[in-house]
Amino acid sequence: MVHNAFDSVQILRDCPAKIESVGLWGARLLLGCVDGSLRIYAPEETVDVLPSDSEVTVPTYILRETRVGFARKPVTHMDVLQSRGLLVTLSDAVAIHTLPEFEVVSYLTKTKGATLYCWDEDRGLLSVSKLKRILVYRYDGNRGFTEIKDLVAPDVVNAMAWCAGSLCLGIRREYIIMNVNTGVTVDVFPSGRSASPMIVSLPDGDLLLGKDKIGVIVDHNGKLTQDGGLSWSEAPAAVVIHSPYALARLSRHVEVRSLKAPHGLVQMLPLRDTQLLLSSDAGIIAATETAIHRILPVPVGVQVVQLAASGNFESALALCKMLPPEDAALRASKEDAIHIRYGHYLFEQGQYVEAMDHFGASSLDLTTILSLFPSVKLPSIVSPVSSEPFLEGRPLGTPTERSRAGLSSDQLESASGSQSGGPPHLSKLMNLEENQKLQDIQQRKIALSSLAGFLSSRRTSVIEKAEAEETDAAVAAMVEASPVARRNSEASSDKRKHEARELAIVLDTALVQAMLATDQSQAALALLKGPNYCDIAPCEEMMLATGHYLELVELYKSHKMHRDALNLLNDLAEKPESFAVPPKESQEVRSQMIIDYLKNLGAQDPALILDNSNWILKSNVAETMVLFASFNPPLPINLVLAHLKDNAPELRMLFLEHMLGEHANAAPAELQNELLQLYLARVLEERAASVAKGKWDERDHSEAREKLLNVLRNTTAYSPDRILQRLPIDGLYEERAYLLGRLGQHRLALTLYAHKLHEADLALAYCDRVYTTAMIGRKASKPTSKAMLPPVDQGAMNIYLTLLEVYLKPKAAVREYDRSLMSLAPIKAFTGARPTPQQQQRTRGVVSKKIAEIEGAEESKFSFSSAESAAESSRSDTEDLVEGPTSSEELMLDDALRLLSRRWDRLDGAQALRMIPSDTKLQNLLSFLEPLLRASSESRRNSAVIKSLHRSENLQVREELSQCRKRVVKVNSDRTCSICQKRIGTSVFAVYPNSTLAHFVCYRDRPVSKTGHVVVDSPNLSGTWHLQDMYLSEYLLFLQLQRLT
Repeated sequence: MVHNAFDSVQILRDCPAKIESVGLWGARLLLGCVDGSLRIYAPEETVDVLPSDSEVTVPTYILRETRVGFARKPVTHMDVLQSRGLLVTLSDAVAIHTLPEFEVVSYLTKTKGATLYCWDEDRGLLSVSKLKRILVYRYDGNRGFTEIKDLVAPDVVNAMAWCAGSLCLGIRREYIIMNVNTGVTVDVFPSGRSASPMIVSLPDGDLLLGKDKIGVIVDHNGKLTQDGGLSWSEAPAAVVIHSPYALARLSRHVEVRSLKAPHGLVQMLPLRDTQLLLSSDAGIIAATETAIHRILPVPVGVQVVQLAASGNFESALALCKMLPPEDAALRASKEDAIHIRYGHYLFEQGQYVEAMDHFGASSLDLTTILSLFPSVKLPSIVSPVSSEPFLEGRPLGTPTERSRAGLSSDQLESASGSQSGGPPHLSKLMNLEENQKLQDIQQRKIALSSLAGFLSSRRTSVIEKAEAEETDAAVAAMVEASPVARRNSEASSDKRKHEARELAIVLDTALVQAMLATDQSQAALALLKGPNYCDIAPCEEMMLATGHYLELVELYKSHKMHRDALNLLNDLAEKPESFAVPPKESQEVRSQMIIDYLKNLGAQDPALILDNSNWILKSNVAETMVLFASFNPPLPINLVLAHLKDNAPELRMLFLEHMLGEHANAAPAELQNELLQLYLARVLEERAASVAKGKWDERDHSEAREKLLNVLRNTTAYSPDRILQRLPIDGLYEERAYLLGRLGQHRLALTLYAHKLHEADLALAYCDRVYTTAMIGRKASKPTSKAMLPPVDQGAMNIYLTLLEVYLKPKAAVREYDRSLMSLAPIKAFTGARPTPQQQQRTRGVVSKKIAEIEGAEESKFSFSSAESAAESSRSDTEDLVEGPTSSEELMLDDALRLLSRRWDRLDGAQALRMIPSDTKLQNLLSFLEPLLRASSESRRNSAVIKSLHRSENLQVREELSQCRKRVVKVNSDRTCSICQKRIGTSVFAVYPNSTLAHFVCYRDRPVSKTGHVVVDSPNLSGTWHLQDMYLSEYLLFLQLQRLT
């Protein structure tokens, strides 16, 4: 026996006649006896209903009335219809009696010989079985029954019950379900071999069908609702239901089993020779031949105490759900205590997942649950947990319930400990180090894994509450409150305003430790990468002790401890052997990890980024450059360059190159200047080394020099004067040419190409570049008229003539270049040579003279002859300033002729011919003159054709104008003046644009407005008309012709 679910009490003994049937009518017992009499018993005290199940004392019943001859034969079946005040009996036939008169109101004659009947309270249907026939009656509401169906069963019916409007029948060999409306039957399954069929309706609408010693549960369609069934000790003679139990009448006792799987045995009531077992709303009645026993359910609270004390926690929890709604607080208390005890039992049995489920369903706080895991370090905000927090203050039942259960408080505690397998004191349970099972590492991992799953399932709700609490606190901080109200509220809310946050801290701290202890590193990393409330100290201690360094990095990162995280990463990368616990292979730090960390950090702390970039500068240069250029807003360039200068000076150029590549369209001028300075410094170093070895060649381009030229060629944000001051006078002519070109000194740049580098192709390419740029800029302006044309850059448009002059007048060009070098005399201060006062005076004179020349050039147009004369006239003034030997370049006639033949269409032929020496053979100029003259002739012919086309177009327009001015007006005798309304006749008239006529005199005398309009008031003419719209000249010409004819 598991526990006592029912108590049996004898309420009637020594009945004079053998009892055949029993009915419950309020507090009265109706006994149908074998002699056909009806005996009515009632309690000694007068009550209206049977005593409640919860009451312990049951009154003795005494005979109140005997109705002899109630039926001709023994009353084998009897049912009281409480709601309708009727009594249904089966003796020879089915009869309906009124209550309390017991008068027969309906005698169903066709039911003579019936063996059983079945009543459907919901639908008011009565089915009666008579051999193979089934008669169905409907209650008509006037204490009468009307036959509605007469059905035929396949065999003699031995058991019958209603199910959802159909009848379930137990015949000799099987169970069937018959549709009452159509009579169609459906086979369910065969019945037992030894016992008669038995059908019992369950409260949820299912049916319990007997098959020998097995009770099978099916739905109203005959389908199994669950595997297995109720297994009785022997084949029952009858079964009644009192949820959640089923009571079976056996030969030697009444057996009680649970209706919930696995349908275990609950109790055996020692009631022998029971003939009847009846269940109704008033209770359960068991009858022998001469006595009546009442079976009383033990109160649910008492059963819960018994089940919990015996270790049947599942059954105890199921019974708690049967407590009435008004006992909700009691139910919650009992369930809480059972969940805690059941969780302890499961934890001791090694069923950690189930134990955590029950702990989570109880009222245990998280810190109490975590005290079961000593290896999990809790935050310092957690107070020490009591050694026995689980049993204190959580009794399973009231003293009355415990006394009804037959247990004292001490017995209940000891029974709980002994039967559940738990220790009598929780000190042993709390100390896992002394527990043999959890000493095993694998067992410990299983326990911690269940803890991790439990904490993960609760984390979402806990974090949401913590975030909501922080939001409320932030809002409250923004609300201005009075000092008095603030002081009053601080004392009451100080303890509870951070409860959710503290719980989140405890949960996340324990969860991370549990995950790492059970090899769930990926899950721990995912948690740490998101918002979390982990406490630093316990997690850091655990991670360092177990070698989980990457997780520690994420912990630091989530708490904004970036310097600690980066220091740890650098230590792992540079000196992993310094750690007490060597990092595993999965914990190996690569340069990309540090780069990614710094990239995600952003430019909020440039010093921190640069301080932690030393190792990656050595191991992964390319990615480090990408890192420095990836921040938005960017890192301060000067700060980065200073850092590189101190730690990796050779990488400054690489960094600037990368920055210019990233910001090619909007590169700051400082970057370009700085990069140019670095390139120039590198080139100057290379040149100095080559000159020292005597191997310098102006035409050789090293990688650094090629980059320098590329920057000079493709960028414009640098300062050319500063670069010019650093260039040597006797070298790096190509670079100087680029810079002079940027300053607009095209003649000097071309002099370098022609007479220093002797590269005619480079000179021509320079001219092409200047000319093309000028033309593109002019076209891009898109002027709307000639007055809005952009100013012409004469230097750029005449660039080829300038090159031609450099070729044909080399001495003047070189002399001018040499004079330009004197403007760089102050550069000696930069190089360390201090100029003399005489040199300074001469330099100032040259500079002032050049300024005057430039100002004069702005006031006059470009003239090659004047430029040449100016150069010649100033030769004597500057010859003494040129240091070094005078250049002896010769005339470059071949290059000049080649230029004329290749770019004849881009220069003024007349000016070019004036520059050519007079002794040049005409044959050498054919390649220039022939296309020039051909193009000139073609242009002249095109102009003549265009002029003819314009003239033809002008004549055509004139002819169209003449046609448009022709006007014909028909005047007959009926036409009248639109002003005076008289006939026109042969008078002079005027014609309006709408062909309306008026006498010329009327038109002339018509008032004219100040604006020159004629005001017309004629009904046929309205509005105002311009005088120039009148065709008077045509009309006068017509009159003259008429007079002539």
